[in-house]
Amino acid sequence: MAKSVDVRLRAPVTVSSTAASRQRPTFNRSYWADLLFGRTLPALFFGLFLVFQLIVVWAAAGRLFAGHATVDDFLAFLNRALRLSFFTMLVVMYVVRLPSRRSDRRAPVVLVSLIGTFAILATGYLPGVPHGPNALLVSDLLITFGMVWAVWGLAYLRRSFSILPEARKLVTGGPYGLSRNPLYFGEGVASIGVMLPVFGPWQLLLLLVFIVSQALRIGWEQRVLEEAFGDQYRRYLRRVPMLVPFWPVRH
Repeated sequence: MAKSVDVRLRAPVTVSSTAASRQRPTFNRSYWADLLFGRTLPALFFGLFLVFQLIVVWAAAGRLFAGHATVDDFLAFLNRALRLSFFTMLVVMYVVRLPSRRSDRRAPVVLVSLIGTFAILATGYLPGVPHGPNALLVSDLLITFGMVWAVWGLAYLRRSFSILPEARKLVTGGPYGLSRNPLYFGEGVASIGVMLPVFGPWQLLLLLVFIVSQALRIGWEQRVLEEAFGDQYRRYLRRVPMLVPFWPVRH
């Protein structure tokens, strides 16, 4: 006896174009641009400075522990160790920093930000006027003081660090409770220290370029942060001085 077979017709399965597009992998241009230009390349670039500072610190340590070390030798070792810490933190922070909430990446802004960041490096290539051993001692003290402030500021800024005007997280603790720009304050003091032993007309010009660049950066960053954080940033603005710690705030 033949067995009956129940054949059920099934409607063809259709996949909507929307669902299909969700299943297809997409190329996220902003993600890869941030990964390459916002993280990898800056980390590699500052990694070169990190390697150089390792070599310099090793040489300074050799002079310090070779015997008959002077105060200058100790200060030189200390400020080089601080620079090593600074660049180490930069490399790490570029890798792990938060996504940007708001930014200003116009060509003039990028150019001025880079000039403000790296102008001080030109000091070693400009003719100067030597000022003797006393100037060298004051120079070491200024560099050490400035680098302490810069490292302290970077330690609090952490994953919100950026060279360009960008808003990630509003940081108001630690040195940011004393100055809205402790990194710029520390870098400025250290830059004067670097120039001091050979300070002359070219160094004065370079210092003016540095000051103007940093002033423009502060203005751009303030606008970006105000757009991103609104009243929260404006209250911070009224409470904390722009640059110099403990400086009276104008209301």
